[in-house]
Amino acid sequence: MDHQREASINGSQGMNKEKDKTRKQMVGRRIIVEDERDINDLADAFIKNFRNQLKIQREESFKRFQETIARGV
Repeated sequence: MDHQREASINGSQGMNKEKDKTRKQMVGRRIIVEDERDINDLADAFIKNFRNQLKIQREESFKRFQETIARGV
């Protein structure tokens, strides 16, 4: 009987190892998806900031141009 217990214990451990491996793979996929979302959010924030900086630079340039025209130079 001891041999049967060992066999069933070893067999169930093998099943648990497979389940653990599957769980780790699923968790790994979730982490990758979350990382991709984080990366996309960071990229969107960077692009938004970059466009705002360009807008500010255009406005400042136009303001300097208007001042130059007003001085008649």
